[in-house]
This record gives sequence, C-alpha cells and structure tokens, in this order.
Amino acid sequence: MPEMASEMLRAEKTLDVRGLFNPIDCRSLGVIKLVLQELQPGQVLEVLANRFQQREIQAWVKKFSHRLLHEVDEQGLVRIYIEKGR
Repeated sequence: MPEMASEMLRAEKTLDVRGLFNPIDCRSLGVIKLVLQELQPGQVLEVLANRFQQREIQAWVKKFSHRLLHEVDEQGLVRIYIEKGR
C-alpha cells in the first residue's frame, strides 16, 4: 500500500467499530456496510478498529469491491480508509 499521510485523506464520515468486536458474528462488518450505503461511490469512510477487526475488514472490503486507500496503526488503534465502490 502506498505511503500516504492520514491527514491528507478526507473522509466524509468516521465510524468507530472497536466496541462491536465479536469474532463469531462480525457485527462491525454489518455496521460498516450500512454506513457505506449512505455514501456515494468514490466517497471515503474512515473506520476506527482494532487489530483483530483489521483483518476482517481488509477481506470484506476486497470481497465487496470497495477500495482500501490507507491503514494506520497507532498502537492498536487502526484507522482504515475505505473508498466506496460502485
């Protein structure tokens, strides 16, 4: 992934899913899906997650044709920038 300063990225929305982590039901993915539905293609969602959620989100983004723009790990707080696909 290209190196890019997170402050250069502009997100239309920020979503904190750290409190939704459950490895059995992945509720955080459902919430991300709902918020992305509110955005237009090309708009960016910043997701605040933990390292465990990060792997699930990476796979989910690829599966549903969104684009992972950038990830920053700040001592366990992971900021993930997702560009909404079509």
